[in-house]
Amino acid sequence: MELKELKEKPVRRVVVKVGSSTLTSPDGSLNRDNMARLVGQIAHIIDTAGCQMILVSSGAVAAGMGRLGWQRASITVPEKQAAAAVGQGLLVDAYERLFTERGRTIAQLLLTRSDVANRRRFIHIRNTLETLLRHGIVPVINENDTVAVDEIRFGDNDTLAALVALSADADLLMLLTDIDGLYTGNPRIHKAATKVADVYEITAELEALAGEAGSNLGTGGMRTKLQAARMAVSAGIQVVIASLEDDQALAKAVAGESVGTVFHAAANALPRKKLWIAHGSRVQGQIVIDSGAIAAVQDGTGSLLVPGVTRVEGNFGEGAVVEFMDEQGTLVGKGVVSLSAADLRMVLQQKAAGPRLNPLPALIHRNEMVVWKAGRLV
Repeated sequence: MELKELKEKPVRRVVVKVGSSTLTSPDGSLNRDNMARLVGQIAHIIDTAGCQMILVSSGAVAAGMGRLGWQRASITVPEKQAAAAVGQGLLVDAYERLFTERGRTIAQLLLTRSDVANRRRFIHIRNTLETLLRHGIVPVINENDTVAVDEIRFGDNDTLAALVALSADADLLMLLTDIDGLYTGNPRIHKAATKVADVYEITAELEALAGEAGSNLGTGGMRTKLQAARMAVSAGIQVVIASLEDDQALAKAVAGESVGTVFHAAANALPRKKLWIAHGSRVQGQIVIDSGAIAAVQDGTGSLLVPGVTRVEGNFGEGAVVEFMDEQGTLVGKGVVSLSAADLRMVLQQKAAGPRLNPLPALIHRNEMVVWKAGRLV
């Protein structure tokens, strides 16, 4: 997908994400000054620019461990979930107090990956967000760490924020951190590192600049922010990485002024359902397809037909999202299948036996698939 700058358009809806390292003090307690600075920026934008704001906030686990006196390096998964249960109450209570002081009502949403992976629940999330925003309520969203395990975790709130931005049809995704953008090296170590002001294409070279997590409190780092940016820009959403220490960062981003690192949105955004298939859905199986089928789907016009399938892996039902790949295992695309794995295997057996196949509908219709070419959505 070609990435280039969109024409300037007014920002009406913003998703702001802030991480644990920014919201908590070294001892694990909540950093009230930073929280007040964040809430002040959000309230100012609502009041002066008329934007609708959604906050994705980390910090529950860290706040809980701070209250309980636990150390992250020495706790079990159940203890981490217990810390989240304690800390989430502290976190949302602090936000409630700060937003109430500014005349704003908040609503708490706790999500897991399975909430987004299920299409019906994904739509319910979108409808809930639309209703809250229409009534001037600020949604405050976090991953539900008290119940999330590896298979239903987002893994980091950068990914969660990008998926929330897709669901809410946001115009801007603001990733606030303790570094004021993407640098050519770690600015804490390499004094000669320079900030990248504008990004029009997320390349392998750009990803190589991203290091691992920069803090022992957070689960993400610059790499996860690039992954989140890749999701969002494909949806036509501009992304800005900036520092919360800049009191004008959010206002500058909403006004289209230079701040942090700006990832410019794709000119041709994918439809909402295709974005969900690409980034939000849970893959339930794999299909291997031949070179003719690959050419048909990558030219932008063809659906995936049964005769192009050579092998089926996994067990999935009709209507499941599956990956399709070449014989070497390289991902070609994802889509919603019209046949179950059992029925597809049966059809392939009939094909191998020689009789002409009866006409079948497309296995994955063009409108129900997303396709990659050379590692990029097309």
